[in-house]
Amino acid sequence: MSFRLLPVLWMLLAASAASAGPSPGRGVVSGVVTDAETGEVLIGATVFAPDLGRGAATNAYGFFSLPAPSDSVRLRVSYVGYQTADLAVDARADVRVDVALQAESALGEVVVEAADVGERPEATAQMGEVALTGRDVQGLPALLGEADVLKAIQLLPGVRGGAEGTAGIYVRGGSPDQTLILLDGVPVYNSSHLFGFLSTFNGDAVSRVELTKGAYPARFGGRLGSVLDVRLRDGNMEEIGGQGQVGLLSSRLLFEGPLVPGKASFLISGRRTYIDLVARPFIDAANREAEANGRETVDPSAYFYDLNAKVNWRPSDRDRVYLSLYGGADVFGFESVDPYRQCNQAGCTPTEVEDVTGGGLDWGNLTGAFRWTRTVSPRTFAALTVTASDYRFDVGADIEEGRGGPDPASARVRYTSGILDLGARLDLDIAAGAGHNVRVGGGATLHRFTPGALSLTGEIAREGVAIDTLLGASRTLGADLVAYAEDEWRVSDRLQLGLGLHGAVYTTGDYVYPSLEPRFSAAFQLRDRLALKASAAITQQPIHLLTTGAGIGLPADLWVPADSIGPQRGTQVAAGLAGSSRSGRTTWTLEGYWRDMRGLVAYREGAAFTTPFDDWQELVVTGDGTSRGLELFVQHRTDRLTTWLGYTLAKTDRQFDALNDGERFPFRYDRRHDVSAVALYQISRPFDVSAAFVYGTGDAVTLPVAAYEGTTFAGGSVDGWIKGDNTDERTVYGARNGFRLPAYVRLDLGATWYFRRGPRPHALALNVYNATNQKNPFLTTTDTETDPQSGSQRQKLVGVALFPVLPTLSYQFSF
Repeated sequence: MSFRLLPVLWMLLAASAASAGPSPGRGVVSGVVTDAETGEVLIGATVFAPDLGRGAATNAYGFFSLPAPSDSVRLRVSYVGYQTADLAVDARADVRVDVALQAESALGEVVVEAADVGERPEATAQMGEVALTGRDVQGLPALLGEADVLKAIQLLPGVRGGAEGTAGIYVRGGSPDQTLILLDGVPVYNSSHLFGFLSTFNGDAVSRVELTKGAYPARFGGRLGSVLDVRLRDGNMEEIGGQGQVGLLSSRLLFEGPLVPGKASFLISGRRTYIDLVARPFIDAANREAEANGRETVDPSAYFYDLNAKVNWRPSDRDRVYLSLYGGADVFGFESVDPYRQCNQAGCTPTEVEDVTGGGLDWGNLTGAFRWTRTVSPRTFAALTVTASDYRFDVGADIEEGRGGPDPASARVRYTSGILDLGARLDLDIAAGAGHNVRVGGGATLHRFTPGALSLTGEIAREGVAIDTLLGASRTLGADLVAYAEDEWRVSDRLQLGLGLHGAVYTTGDYVYPSLEPRFSAAFQLRDRLALKASAAITQQPIHLLTTGAGIGLPADLWVPADSIGPQRGTQVAAGLAGSSRSGRTTWTLEGYWRDMRGLVAYREGAAFTTPFDDWQELVVTGDGTSRGLELFVQHRTDRLTTWLGYTLAKTDRQFDALNDGERFPFRYDRRHDVSAVALYQISRPFDVSAAFVYGTGDAVTLPVAAYEGTTFAGGSVDGWIKGDNTDERTVYGARNGFRLPAYVRLDLGATWYFRRGPRPHALALNVYNATNQKNPFLTTTDTETDPQSGSQRQKLVGVALFPVLPTLSYQFSF
């Protein structure tokens, strides 16, 4: 497909959407569902017509549209944690009904109503979709007291984390780059703080998190496997207030309120670590003592921060304008000063000089989105979005020898990488009638890649030598053009279909990669509250992530364009059953899936991001992968208890001709069995407890199987069993990822006591991470063990655990 075909494709999609008009004589009930106290829209709220046996869910902007074939329609509007609203609507003509739901008291019991059609998994054609609210995330036990979106997602079947304690996600055997992470519709390329231990998402500012694990809808694209859509709160339109938390690791604060009551609101939230501020007096005191005694001084810096800001303006009942910004960064660095006296020639007076060594590592994201939404008609909702995303990574070291002396020397090494996106898109939701809900849209994104550049600069005064060298790739431009159409078609009372087509053209330099990606999903009602479901999708990903494989979300993981290597391509299919109990309080899904991944990239043996290169493609090899699995998810809600159980049976492997002698090998994060169980229980009105249990097959690792000695000569290398003065040890490794670590086991506990100080709720939260003190390894290494009797030596595997049982206490407040 060429660029010339895109307008044709777009016109066909638009024409098909326009032709799917409503049936004669049928009205449409549409509107927006909001929080009655704050005016914020509720995403995923259910609008159900019991007499018709059908319903709709609100979109990302709280909008719903429901065709009504009778004159009078009874509606039930519900959302978890809110009181259900029942109303009757005269639908002889198109009518708009905006609904404001009342939230349950933060200190009271949350009454769980029977789930309506829109909330039951068997009632929709989409598979592998799970949604969590900000309240769900806040209720789970947390590492270091920090409620974390990505760690909550890790507790779902088909999703696992990277190294122990980290926030990365690997969905259905895919690598992190194969999940499209969106923050208010803007791609986020590095979603971690603190080397991956925390995500960039501030839980206080999050409204809803939705994960689609496979065969995602046609409106999404550019990634091979899954979509994580994070939506921020809009801000309170009625009154000024805020909330915050003081914890062991960091503190956060959120401030919100109306700019114009009922018309415009703002929200600002920030989070920062303060270990560096607490430690500053001790560091300064130690450095003053060292300086007085002529010893080396060291000045470290280590912190992260993030800031969310959002403005929400409603100029009319039909229009909304949003402006959202995110900025966050991690900063790690140090500077050491070593003073001494120097004299370079006989008879001179020694001079006070210093050797100064400094270095740092920092990375961060800056994103922004401007969005205008309009209810064009009761049947049509439009959203125009302009986005920007800037991710950067910078690591460097500075060395000055003999500063202040007669013969100083200096050197600076710096490595930089990043990706900048600018994009715009238009999306239309159309209630086309006759059981059709159509979405069409398209857009364009411009990418600017900086795959990595290593600069060396310096000067040696006494030699008169200057160094100025740049190694690595220059900036590369790329562009995406996309158009899509999808239709949620209710064929009959028993059959629903989801049909979609995503068309894209990616271009960079001399390379153009077109794709047509069909999407299909279906749900067939076998009987009341039980459905057979299936889905399939073809996807293409025009960008790659070169990862170290450490699994800790290192910022040194490099984003690079497809170029001559080409894009990743994948196929995924799934089938299963979904159902719910008659009360609607228990829902369950059983899904089997198969994924085929082609065009994967990995560093060649011995290469890393610090390896000098003229073109990053010199460092990589390409290969394929497969993943297949079975997932069970059961969720139960009562007035006081919310529980879920997830189980995954899976197998994921990779095959690269240039790695492991061309033999297929397990993926680093292949996990055969994975179990997660979560419970949140309200013991009394002011007291909640929670628990999360995780069990998983141990990670696949590559281990040494033999060692021998070798001697190096000036003319070359001779390996073998040679004894000599110039020997060193050589290591032979076994099959790639051919060994398994012990099983991963962890139990986390949490307890929260709610109380009031004045009219506002406050809380004291105790979290215990790894309550059973399991020694789950963060990384592994080898050590030599000597037999005291025979003197023989053997290698043993040593696991390094970072997190023993770790209790934390935090204080949550509101104002």
